[in-house]
Amino acid sequence: MFGKHPLWKVMAVLLVGLLLIPLGFGQEPDPERSLRGKLQLVDIVEYRALPSYTEAPELAALVAAGLLPPISERLPREPRIMKSTQMVDGPGVHGGVWRDTFAVPVESWNWGAGQTQGWFGINEMVQAGLVDLFPMWMMETPEPAPMLAKSWAWSEDGYQLTMNLIEGARWSDGTPFTADDVLFTFNHYILDPNVPSWASASTWTFGGKVTQLEKIDDYTIRFHFGAPFPMAAFHSMGYLQFSIMPKHVFSHWHPAFNPAMTYMDLLTSAPPQDLPPVTLGAFVPVIYRPGEILVLVRNPYFWMVDEQGQQLPYKSEVWFSEARSGVQRTFNLIADRGDRDNVENPAIFGMMFEGARAPDAHFNLRFEDFRIGFRLVMNLSTTLGAEDARARALREMFRTFEFRQALSRAIDRDGLAAAAFPGPLTQGWFGGYQSGSPFFEEGIVAPYAELYAFNPNSSRELLAGLGFRDTDGDGVLNWPQGTLVAGQNLIIEVLASGDVAAAIDAGQALVALFRAIGIDLRLRTLTGGPLEATLTAGTFDLLIQRVDVPTPDVHMGVFGPATLGDPVWHQAGPGGRELLPFEVQMEELLNEARFTIDPERRTAIFHELLDLHVGNIYTLGLYEARAGLAVHKRLHNIPDDLPTFMYEWGMENMPWIAWVPSELQVAPRHLDLIPTAEDYQNRAWSR
Repeated sequence: MFGKHPLWKVMAVLLVGLLLIPLGFGQEPDPERSLRGKLQLVDIVEYRALPSYTEAPELAALVAAGLLPPISERLPREPRIMKSTQMVDGPGVHGGVWRDTFAVPVESWNWGAGQTQGWFGINEMVQAGLVDLFPMWMMETPEPAPMLAKSWAWSEDGYQLTMNLIEGARWSDGTPFTADDVLFTFNHYILDPNVPSWASASTWTFGGKVTQLEKIDDYTIRFHFGAPFPMAAFHSMGYLQFSIMPKHVFSHWHPAFNPAMTYMDLLTSAPPQDLPPVTLGAFVPVIYRPGEILVLVRNPYFWMVDEQGQQLPYKSEVWFSEARSGVQRTFNLIADRGDRDNVENPAIFGMMFEGARAPDAHFNLRFEDFRIGFRLVMNLSTTLGAEDARARALREMFRTFEFRQALSRAIDRDGLAAAAFPGPLTQGWFGGYQSGSPFFEEGIVAPYAELYAFNPNSSRELLAGLGFRDTDGDGVLNWPQGTLVAGQNLIIEVLASGDVAAAIDAGQALVALFRAIGIDLRLRTLTGGPLEATLTAGTFDLLIQRVDVPTPDVHMGVFGPATLGDPVWHQAGPGGRELLPFEVQMEELLNEARFTIDPERRTAIFHELLDLHVGNIYTLGLYEARAGLAVHKRLHNIPDDLPTFMYEWGMENMPWIAWVPSELQVAPRHLDLIPTAEDYQNRAWSR
């Protein structure tokens, strides 16, 4: 089967990898420890006062020393209760360390301005939004769970949504969280065009009108929409897109509140080593040595408890070692210097199997459905980032179906999958939704198999039909007469994240595959801020993406033109956006989905979108892989069927309820750095 594929060059080594695959792709999930689709919202969280509360010993010591208020004064009037129903090992005990790894340097603690805290779970540990999308994977009927907004109600006509905020929650410096923080985040981060926030005015435009947010009182807010019942708004109220900013801190640097400041002052206001930052998350960063380590300690004001009244999180500290690549997280887990690993790189599947099967293995490993996809996207924008004649000419070609078809038929998808890792953990992929998506439908995709069949001769014929010829005999096709770059070599740059090894491997293989049809493909890698800046500016030709999101109903912009800023390969520029005819259809369907409550119609919409996506070769799927999760056996409360990613990242949302028995805990080292009022005194914003 594989002998025909040019990438099948290391048969003996890869067959060894096949032998490492145990039945069931790792440990089989225990139905008693599995939660997918089993719970209702009422089984997951609630808000109410408990008769009494307990706290970690280190916090009790600070209270006794007069450095912290009593726990009853630090918790909300009705704290968010994480219910035991979602705890597969039940309520835990305080103490111990969560050990982890990250590979993207901390940009700043100004998360609302599109600046990362390092990914790999760090962002989730310090941020909080109005709603929580993560628990949806556990629900029989998925719906957003309350977070800082503990309840809400629609007006009869659907144009207003009133939300009741948690009362008495405090930032990590003890300052009360109120509606003012929410309005500050919405009006002066999300809607401010001078702030590169994760969401924008277009995200919040419904019925042609930008949503307005009204403060009713300190703990009540009301959204005013331009169209009735925009259900998609909930998907923009969670982590990252609506992570609340502390107004009492960042208004000091915001030009709308301080005329002495500029937007550059705002964007540079919270550098990585300005610690501790003010957070609403479960943990507070207290040490950062770039290239070495990031240490977080428990937030003494964290506003969640378990049903026994124990303040969360259970863990005392989090230690993140900084690495050059995410693969180091795998090595750290295997060496027992880490506690988990999202097994996302097919190149290390064999290593993980071998480690998990050892008699003294200290971690469990399992794989789920095909939810990781690697795809090649083509920049279709005619108004953003096309800085020279070559880029403009390429954009026109990418918008030509026959050219997309030529590129598609040059890709040996089965070979790419086999080269990544042979066997049942990878397979060729056309694109659209991953086959593990709840909206994937084989009957929609199968009729388009010919468009994605590996056929270099057909690629050459299609390119010749478009006028491309090798006129100078150097093996590279030349642009035809009448184009902006007539006579020049057909050079295309492909961009890949330097932190995604599998993307780089795929890029290297594509260089050879495209060269075989006369295209000079050049691979470039970027990471962190430079990568994000390049994507935002639209200054790329092709991009290799790892797609972790299998939920187009929530993450619409990953699959089509949901907003002016999505998808990344066809953003609007200063001159607007020229959607292709099928994209216009997609935009209309996505807009309908934003307001559709009926689940059957929503399913039909996303099936139509899948058909348009695959039938028009909107993206060039390469291959898909089963997502894997490896977890240290010491950790309790990790469900056996926890997805690596569904509506949000899996393990990144577990640290506040994960716990370790006292006798197995790694001893904390930084309890003396738990922030108190003194640590926040004399800061620039507090003067």
